[in-house]
Amino acid sequence: MAKKLTVLAIGAHADPFDMPYQCGGTLAKLAKTGNKVICVSSCDENREEATKVAKVLGCETRFLDLKEGNIENDMPTVHKIVELIRDVKPDIVITHQPTDYNPDHRKLSQAVLGACLLSRVGEVKTKHKPYMVPCLYYSETSSGVNSHGDVYVDIEDTLAMKLKAIREHKSLSMKQGVEHLGSMEHLAEREEATAKFRGMQVEIEAAEVFERAVNYRVMRAFSALPFPDVPVHNE
Repeated sequence: MAKKLTVLAIGAHADPFDMPYQCGGTLAKLAKTGNKVICVSSCDENREEATKVAKVLGCETRFLDLKEGNIENDMPTVHKIVELIRDVKPDIVITHQPTDYNPDHRKLSQAVLGACLLSRVGEVKTKHKPYMVPCLYYSETSSGVNSHGDVYVDIEDTLAMKLKAIREHKSLSMKQGVEHLGSMEHLAEREEATAKFRGMQVEIEAAEVFERAVNYRVMRAFSALPFPDVPVHNE
């Protein structure tokens, strides 16, 4: 029986809830197969709605106390994420692309990378013991703009769950100054188009793409070429 994983998806905002928005199909797929998936909003905002979004995907929620528009890649922020990582002990961490369009997303991505590196360092003291994160991945950006990745996940079976979760953002139509948030239906349609485009790239119906954070730590050496342990869809 395969080991059940703990997945920690750390995003900047809760409106929309960034990780369900950017990689909700994959998070739902992981949760659906019995893995523990925790979605984090670094900004403590709109908790009730964000919790509903995560619940649709079968995910838990956590919140940090950062402020929208004021996220920094500084040591206090890094140490907060270190504490979170050591508490949760994730097998996989997912966060924003370092090239994301949003400055909060970019700064958080850098801070998460730093936290993954420092969470295993004993000299960094927190309430929990040091822990080494095995894998760090960057998620898709909004509409795939300036996004990179070579790991495609088939989300045909969970795309509808992702779109349903996006539509739980009932209050976002009231948000001022952010044109693309004026209609949740428009946001859902855009994410559906992105998923189908990513699927077309690998000849399946729908996909989400991720980039491995190869600068996270020293690359591993194998005794031979590693053999994939998950099925390839387009053989």
